[in-house]
Amino acid sequence: MQFSEAQASLANTKLNTSLTDISAGTNQLFTLQDIKDAINYGTKNAWNYKPWTFTEGKVSVTAPNPTTAYYAYPVNFEDESIYLVVVNGTPWSGETKGKRNFADYMKWLSDFASDPSQIWTEYARQYYLNQNAYSIGQSVDLYGKLRAPTLSADGDLLPFSPTSDNYEDSGNEAIVILAYSFLLNSQKKKDTQGAMAAEKQGYALLDNVWKPIGERRAQKNSQNRPFFNTDDNYAVRRTRWNTNIGNFP
Repeated sequence: MQFSEAQASLANTKLNTSLTDISAGTNQLFTLQDIKDAINYGTKNAWNYKPWTFTEGKVSVTAPNPTTAYYAYPVNFEDESIYLVVVNGTPWSGETKGKRNFADYMKWLSDFASDPSQIWTEYARQYYLNQNAYSIGQSVDLYGKLRAPTLSADGDLLPFSPTSDNYEDSGNEAIVILAYSFLLNSQKKKDTQGAMAAEKQGYALLDNVWKPIGERRAQKNSQNRPFFNTDDNYAVRRTRWNTNIGNFP
């Protein structure tokens, strides 16, 4: 579904008016900008509702000369959303490497300034890479969540048509319904109850779209990674044969 089609659906189907009249300025209640703002509202709310595939992003950079302690966060990434860093083809993740708490990261490198561990962190829309663990000119791939785009051109695709207007699912219809709830709740309509009902319908539709996706994701298993990151407090273990615990006469 294109941006123009979503506007027409909202105006003609939900508001029972004409997008042509709204565009011409002859509608007494809504302007074309109202319609566009509503569709973008629906898009952003649907975008943030679930971890959809189309919200996943990758940004690739090259380590500069000289390297620095931190770099600017990708402008199209949401705050605190980077979950994986891959440097020169090697993922910085695992038991002894990967993302760290910012305060712990800073303390660790203060205490062990030459430590080469592949650790990283983020703070205030900056990401920090341990300078001891990579070199000038190496590739750095960042994986995180993209910010929702603002639709502007008539031919812009709604997110549930990620590659072509010919392929979509009912998530786009949910966006139109959420846009409708936005207008119902506006000062121009003041229909709070209707807005709540439409919003509920829109999110229910998104839940239906997500359900099989969530089920497929649940089938994926971790590879060589514990379910919880915890310390091994029992590295030296004893059996019931060499301890009195649990042994009864």
